Amino acid sequence: MATKSVPKSKKSITLEKEIETKVRRIQARLIEKTDQTWSLSVVLNILVSAGLMQTKKMTRADWQKIKNLVDDKTITFSEDLISDFVKRMAE
Repeated sequence: MATKSVPKSKKSITLEKEIETKVRRIQARLIEKTDQTWSLSVVLNILVSAGLMQTKKMTRADWQKIKNLVDDKTITFSEDLISDFVKRMAE
């Protein structure tokens, strides 16, 4: 039985410097914790996929918080925020 492969497309995107820095920190933590190689594109795909799954559980206030973070360029990822995010996704 052959497995169905998902076609890949190559796109070029530009990240805000603050977002790129945060994504690279996540990438570094993944490499450190798993002792495996994680490309930036794989990390971005994971974050986007997780974000798309989470959107069903987000309130209007959650969307406003994200908009304010992006507008103000004050994106912070505390351990509590990440833990809360994972718990909410598991619900």
